[in-house]
Amino acid sequence: MATKKEEVYECQVCSNVIKVINAGVGTLVCCEKPMKLRENEK
Repeated sequence: MATKKEEVYECQVCSNVIKVINAGVGTLVCCEKPMKLRENEK
């Protein structure tokens, strides 16, 4: 999975939110679970 600049991700466990500033390869993980992309926030 690749991340794209300006995407917003949220942890479904603790509600931590991050915004990607540098695109990359891999899966964002928080609380030992993959973070979920917020589709409508760019």
